Amino acid sequence: MWYQAGVRAGLAGALASALAFAAVATGAAAKNQPSTIYVDKAGGYAIAVPKTWQLIPRSQAGVKALIAKLKKKSSTVSLADFYSTILASQAGKSGIAAYRFQAFDWPGSLSAPVPIQVSVGISPAKRAYTARDLPAIGAVFANAFASNKGAKVTVPKTVTLPAGKAELVEAAIPVGGGVTNGAEVYLIPHGKKLYELSFQIEASQLASASLFTSIAQHFRLL
Repeated sequence: MWYQAGVRAGLAGALASALAFAAVATGAAAKNQPSTIYVDKAGGYAIAVPKTWQLIPRSQAGVKALIAKLKKKSSTVSLADFYSTILASQAGKSGIAAYRFQAFDWPGSLSAPVPIQVSVGISPAKRAYTARDLPAIGAVFANAFASNKGAKVTVPKTVTLPAGKAELVEAAIPVGGGVTNGAEVYLIPHGKKLYELSFQIEASQLASASLFTSIAQHFRLL
């Protein structure tokens, strides 16, 4: 099941108008968790995620090729099947196109009601963003979350990350079957780009997902 992937759809136009982006580590574990750093020079950022997390290729063809490769080994068939759920979901396929980077917790997501995931999106702008734009940016995303029936959205707040000032928005969005998606989004303006660092997890676990905070604290702009 893939939920957070579809949240970005339609936000670019709304943003332009507004301005006329079930294994949870505790605090100590988050700091000491072995990580892999992925550097996207063209995208202008670097992100560190736990070594066990798996990347989602940036094309459907890439995902299909990875599935075929994984199915050749009995030890990775379950991972191949999990990748197949991405292509079976419209939100999953949309996310491949919408985000520049996506990774999910493995094998933690295998039994989680909501896959534990991080995504990086980049939205261009005609002018450079400043910290003064953050409340308006946060409001656009908060309103987009709130448009989902039964959603509970926090009041956006400005936080300071090593990457700069950011607007933080959190939401709990019912997705059916008694499952609620917990979304945490950091919106980081940088020049004429807005970086969207998004996380998803089952909503009841969002408050204790300190690993998300750790990833955000280690997110870097190049």
